[in-house]
Amino acid sequence: MKRYKQFNRLIVNDFTADVWQHPLHNHNHYEIIFIASGAGIHHLNKRLMPYKAGHLYLLGPEDEHEFIIEKNTRFIYFKFTKLYFDAFPSDHAARWIRDLDELLNRPERKKGDLLKMEPDRITIATLFELIIKEYQRNEVLSKKLVFEWFKSILMILRRNWNCCGTPHDRSARSVLTEELLEYIEMHIYDPKMLRQKAIAEHFHYSPNYIGSLFKDKIGTSLKSYIQQYRYNLLEQRLAQGNGSTKQLALEFGFTDESHLHRFVKGFSGKSFMELKTFASRS
Repeated sequence: MKRYKQFNRLIVNDFTADVWQHPLHNHNHYEIIFIASGAGIHHLNKRLMPYKAGHLYLLGPEDEHEFIIEKNTRFIYFKFTKLYFDAFPSDHAARWIRDLDELLNRPERKKGDLLKMEPDRITIATLFELIIKEYQRNEVLSKKLVFEWFKSILMILRRNWNCCGTPHDRSARSVLTEELLEYIEMHIYDPKMLRQKAIAEHFHYSPNYIGSLFKDKIGTSLKSYIQQYRYNLLEQRLAQGNGSTKQLALEFGFTDESHLHRFVKGFSGKSFMELKTFASRS
């Protein structure tokens, strides 16, 4: 499979095509793709899904995709690396990287269009038009403006996922389970907030009730779910080659590098270096 490599922190592409010129591929960067007009099929992670004007996609380096164009299509691409966040240190790069990781870890992302709230399609379209004009203008404060609009797009994605679930069972227990999952996502980098006692206090239930409810609804213990989630994020970060061991330990809330190594060994049976080698090859 072809792998495209990008070394610039940010590239914005706006183009129209009636024939897709690229083979099935993945990247070493991230992409937000907006369909401004047109229609066809998006071949994403071995799924074939129709696309049309107003659809939005978020792709990570591990995703493989191509488009099959049926109607002349205008694509707007926002292609960036995690170094893009470091260009604006006052904007708390680590927080935005965490938000990006949370979005990338959502299973819905791999299934197609991410916008569920129809009014947000108009907002997203407007934001992308602003981004294109300012990116091409490239004058004083252009980069800062583009970054602010990019953050707005990420926040709109979070709003769509947090507010527009469509569970089959809307009982009080199901709603609480959804809120539990959202709470874990929000605090996955803060171990103190993910202790069962802290979670129980947040939701005003006993620790035993929270534990048994989670096991009943999710099929695994609360502790196992959190450990798996953290391990998956860590493995993903190692695959991208971003961050030193010390930086990762700090960001994921470990007391030091030794604590991080013990976590990896205890959860997977692999040493940290074995995991790092495996992840870099995947």
